[in-house]
Amino acid sequence: MLPEKSALLEFARIRISNFKVKGKEQDWLPARYIAFILQAGTGDKVGMIDLGNADNIDSAILLLKEKISQTKNFPKDDSSIVFREVFEKVFEPLKKELGETKELFVSPDGILNLIPFEILQGPDGKYLIEKYTFNYLAAGRDIVRFGEIEEKGQKALVMGGPDYDLGTENKNDVMRKLQLEQVENTSRFQRSADMEHFYFNPLPGAREEAKTIGAMLGKDKASVYTGPEAIEELLNQKIAPVILHLATHGFFIDGPKFKEPVRNRGFSISSDLNQALVIPKMNIENPMLRSGIALAGANNSIKTSEMDESDGIVTAVKILGLRLRGTDMVVLSACDTGLGEVKTGEGVYGLRRAFIQSGTKSLVMSMWQVPDQETKELMVEFYKNYLSGKLNRSQALRQAALKQIQVTKERYGNANPYYWGAFLFLGEP
Repeated sequence: MLPEKSALLEFARIRISNFKVKGKEQDWLPARYIAFILQAGTGDKVGMIDLGNADNIDSAILLLKEKISQTKNFPKDDSSIVFREVFEKVFEPLKKELGETKELFVSPDGILNLIPFEILQGPDGKYLIEKYTFNYLAAGRDIVRFGEIEEKGQKALVMGGPDYDLGTENKNDVMRKLQLEQVENTSRFQRSADMEHFYFNPLPGAREEAKTIGAMLGKDKASVYTGPEAIEELLNQKIAPVILHLATHGFFIDGPKFKEPVRNRGFSISSDLNQALVIPKMNIENPMLRSGIALAGANNSIKTSEMDESDGIVTAVKILGLRLRGTDMVVLSACDTGLGEVKTGEGVYGLRRAFIQSGTKSLVMSMWQVPDQETKELMVEFYKNYLSGKLNRSQALRQAALKQIQVTKERYGNANPYYWGAFLFLGEP
């Protein structure tokens, strides 16, 4: 059931047969995006709106994301043009059908999966986050399952700012200190071959974030692990924490394209090997191996070519094996955690799919590389709002982002969504 005064937006990227061409030579017309709108309390009355050529919309979205990444020279004069172009193509046609509805459940398709609707900007200069609360879904039918998982989660698990250079001997000491079982590796785990030259830099902001959030939740309700203690074994052996918060590096490998990050929660590449990475390669890997997060010892395992169940490289494939039925929320406070291989009609193959299939009710994830400092600030404000008991999870995230908009304006002289708009909420609010 849709909550009162809300609406479901379900998008579909479709191709239409050209019926004017007969026989075996029948051709296809260009792909289009279609939006289906269901208002709460309207029964089976579904609105349908043709948004137009899908390739044009996809191009506008990719250009918008490129503009956001220009953190040093964010264009004050023409940036709004790009934001408004996507607004006009994707959201403006829906406004009449939506009426006064302010809470939207959105199930995107295609490249629409890669952009937060919150950052789109109307002709009045206002971002959509200032008018609407967005809740994202893998599919519209997921609403039917809200409240279905009744299992009680265990104590919250908060991990942040791992020691990525943790060696094997020191890790064994940590295992003994934390009284964790040494599980014999009976399976052959894999990771993307493109990770061979990755290097994860320290994240002091992520470590502070984990400690602050742990303190906010309370010692009796949360276990906090940072630095050398933020090891993968904890993730594997803790069953269904009510909240799982991971403040660390995230990665999404999009073919042979790599970028050098600046003080964010992404990854870097060994400088002497950059040239080797510009050679185009055919991507035939499991897409679930090409996205993940890094925990303690990740650099060491890459350097030594170790590859096992607990090597610190937590791919989406590994996430599928976690037991999270009973977990109310997973927060991925890292770069690119909402990205993955987009398959039209099927969603995104990456961390978002893995965590939802593992049983969590909701997921907070990012759509681009996020800055360390601003991410810490946003996450602390998010938990402050949520723990107040006055807001649900998606509302708490929205209010945190709204506050970060003001911080961004004061700090940088503009409201670049790079600093506040990357995170979106997926699942049961």
